[in-house]
Amino acid sequence: MKNIRTVLILLIVFPFSLLAQYKIKATFSPAENYKWAILYKNTPTSNIYGGQGKIEDGKIMFNLGEKAPPGIYSLVYAIPQYEFNFDVIYDGKEDIELTFNVEKGLEFQTSEVNKMLSNYQHEMNLIKTQIGEFYAKKKTSSSELMAFFNSQKEIQDFYEKESKGTLAYEFIVADRPYIPSTFEKDPDYKNHISNSFFTNIDFNNTVLQSSRFLIDRTISYILGSKEKGLSKNDTYNRNIDEIYNHLKNSEVNFRKLFLVDLWDKLVLYQFNDNANYLAEKYLIPFATEQKDQQLVNKLVQFKNLSIGNTAPDFTWETTENGTTKTNKLSELSIAENYILVFWSSTCSHCLKEIPKLNQFVQSLDSFKYKVIAVGLEEEPVNWQTEIAKYPDFIHVIKLKKWDSQIAQDYGLTSTPTYFVLDKDKKFIEKPESFEELIELISIKK
Repeated sequence: MKNIRTVLILLIVFPFSLLAQYKIKATFSPAENYKWAILYKNTPTSNIYGGQGKIEDGKIMFNLGEKAPPGIYSLVYAIPQYEFNFDVIYDGKEDIELTFNVEKGLEFQTSEVNKMLSNYQHEMNLIKTQIGEFYAKKKTSSSELMAFFNSQKEIQDFYEKESKGTLAYEFIVADRPYIPSTFEKDPDYKNHISNSFFTNIDFNNTVLQSSRFLIDRTISYILGSKEKGLSKNDTYNRNIDEIYNHLKNSEVNFRKLFLVDLWDKLVLYQFNDNANYLAEKYLIPFATEQKDQQLVNKLVQFKNLSIGNTAPDFTWETTENGTTKTNKLSELSIAENYILVFWSSTCSHCLKEIPKLNQFVQSLDSFKYKVIAVGLEEEPVNWQTEIAKYPDFIHVIKLKKWDSQIAQDYGLTSTPTYFVLDKDKKFIEKPESFEELIELISIKK
């Protein structure tokens, strides 16, 4: 799911390495931060694998074969792929040489079509910054503001004319901003920008569909367009509705992949409530209609494990004085918070970390925090030996390890995995490591 889209490897139809005609040369800095790069040719619904290689001293080169088609290409430089990549236009007419730096971004040394688009974006961003500063400083000079708007129109018209007939034209036209013909006050200007945000953007344009453009503009709109009287969360959800209205008539496979990409981005930026809204209202019904049960399961599982939701319930048995009792997570009422750790007695990392957890919780108020240690085991032999070392923990064993129901319910892929629950067994923290667990609890203390 966390690919740029669906990777399609075509070694015969798309021979990058044979009959090299043009090249993509990339220089990354600082060089020590980059190790490997992958090149893809994008389509609206797939990414055609084009080659990969080691980045040496910050440099890498891809040879494009005679049959390498013009279009939008993605250069991936880190994991996750869907986040760490940038687009390059290949027109089949010229070499491409570029540099990439985290702070400075992407710069093209050769390739007129890429330089044209880059220059357009740079000039438009400068004028947008000047307009933003004008309103931020609450200036009132009509002539000064109209000079900015006139410059903006001149830049737009110039680049539309110069880029005609190239792939850059599709992006420049789609990126055409709202430009007032008369002086506008700040609130009116912002409202007009919001209302006309998608005026020039065609969600059915296959060039735009093959690039980052649509997803980047969508994220910008969702998080940047505000409405009075609505909470931030409700505003974002309303913006998601607006996006779907523009998307609903697009080709089915593209629509599905775009929604998944949007969901991934919202999760990445930790807008989990909005990701769940997107999933429940649009993506789960869509995936169900498409009979993609794997996607449905993934989305439902993410929602169930989101902060604020009640943890999936489970049971375990304890025997005391010859009497066996069935316990339920949901019925526990012995602490204000619970540290839920999934581990295994055959996991070497767990055997190093669980003693540290035991030592750490000794410093905590036992009425505030209680550890529930769930052993994911194939056989109980080692587990019985290990749990004797931690008498203050609540110990639970679940056989079948990764195939157990609890592993499915909690989306477990590794051990140890930690969750922090409140007294009502709702998720309040999902630390990614033992160190983060200590930090989060220490902050609360």
